[in-house]
Amino acid sequence: MLKKYPRLLTALALASASLLPNAALALSVGEAQVLSSLSQPLRAQIDLQGVRDLGPEELKVRLASPEAFKKAGIERDGAVLALQFETKLNAKGQSMIRVTSSRPITEPYLNFLVEVVSPDGLQLREYSLLIDPPNYAFAAPAPVSAPVASVAPAVKTKAPVAAPAVAAASATSAAPVAAATPSASSTADGPVAGGQYRTRNNDRLWDIAQAIRGDASPHQAMLAIQRMNPDAFNNGDINRMKTAQNLQLPNREQLHATGRTEALAQLDARKRSEAGSAPATPAASDKLSLVGEQGSGRAEHKDGAKGSKAAAKQEADNRLAITQEELAQARREGEELSSRVADLQSQLDKLQRLIVLKDSQLAELTARLAKLNNEAESKGELAQVQPTANR
Repeated sequence: MLKKYPRLLTALALASASLLPNAALALSVGEAQVLSSLSQPLRAQIDLQGVRDLGPEELKVRLASPEAFKKAGIERDGAVLALQFETKLNAKGQSMIRVTSSRPITEPYLNFLVEVVSPDGLQLREYSLLIDPPNYAFAAPAPVSAPVASVAPAVKTKAPVAAPAVAAASATSAAPVAAATPSASSTADGPVAGGQYRTRNNDRLWDIAQAIRGDASPHQAMLAIQRMNPDAFNNGDINRMKTAQNLQLPNREQLHATGRTEALAQLDARKRSEAGSAPATPAASDKLSLVGEQGSGRAEHKDGAKGSKAAAKQEADNRLAITQEELAQARREGEELSSRVADLQSQLDKLQRLIVLKDSQLAELTARLAKLNNEAESKGELAQVQPTANR
């Protein structure tokens, strides 16, 4: 039917083209950033893009309905019900959603659905927030006893002349501790992008990267830190960071030197390479040692075993954190694709409704034209009959 009316087809094409720019300018709900700690009222913000000049009455943000929660398989419990949403402008003048709670959040994991209603339609976005305890990543480690005590048994088997050497060794061992004091005070507040940080026991590169990354990903931050401090890692292994290292921390430009996708690909390639290579077995030593040195050797071996266990644990923690981030990123990408598909479906629905409307109008015009034609034909027949009757 539409092929008989080229002008209508042209009108439909123009209407469709007028709807396409709206798809490019559709409202987009971005990522969430947590600004508070555990056992505190929640403070978080969600980025908004494509807001344009929408007013408060045109843009509404709220917790999704119980039906949406049930369909997504998420519990709508008390902690989630305490959340409040408000559209605001951040320090850069960009639109965002401010998420707060009316009471402290005591659970480290918070999962919820946000409903955003705008002229572009209704959007649902799921968020999974990880809330860290205060100063969790940078708590000061417990004091470690000086290794001088392991030398004492060896001294007992020697002549008293060796005593001054022990005192000298003690003084030498104590010297680095005293020298480390100023840098410890300079990092009391934790790592800061563009500054310095001295690593301590139980520090993880992942935690340091999380603290300084800003709008970069943890993978970008980890690569930037290693790139600027290659000597701070055993054998260049990003999972084996040394302690008592003064790290030069990257600024924002240095954090973004490697793209998000490329950084993730590099870390994934390293992880696969390390998984494919078996750990080297330490060679047995054939070196003879004196009886007095055996005690010291055993102590050093014990310390080395502890260090190996700590390094293995740190490596496992880092790999677990990287895997979790990869899963989270894959989930975010899936959600973004779903949101885009929903936007396109909304535009398609609008076009279909417009076509149905035009078909209805066309059918009405066709019926009216047929009626007019019938009336005209009837009048013509009547005009031909009247003269015949007069004869």
